[in-house]
Amino acid sequence: MPCTGRLQPEHVLKAFESGADLVCTVACEEDNCHYLEGSQRCTRRVDYIRGILDEVGLGAERLLLFHLPGTAAEDTALGAAGVVPACSSEVGDARVAAIRAGVLQALDGLGPNPLHAALAEVTDDPYLQLDISDDDNED
Repeated sequence: MPCTGRLQPEHVLKAFESGADLVCTVACEEDNCHYLEGSQRCTRRVDYIRGILDEVGLGAERLLLFHLPGTAAEDTALGAAGVVPACSSEVGDARVAAIRAGVLQALDGLGPNPLHAALAEVTDDPYLQLDISDDDNED
């Protein structure tokens, strides 16, 4: 999506319902967002969703939030024919590598998604037809 501020709880909950062990959200730094408050909105929603995950027994630690530098300040300076701050790709690569390491570390500390195991048990029943499609507009 163009901005993590558009992230809705149902997006994340659907991922867990589908069996994801962990969901990782990567947003802009809060002071460098094209949509001004998108990153802040995302942070509030992630906190809200973590509360839901705790309530249903999945655990808040299954939802991660990381921040990477946005480009709003650089793009604004470029549009105003100003000086664009230099951005080192090595710094960006290091931050992406740190996010990857954080995700892998979190996955190592978590067991499998209990909803995935429950779904596997339910689908073993040959008489139960489970609709997992995304198409709500079927005739």
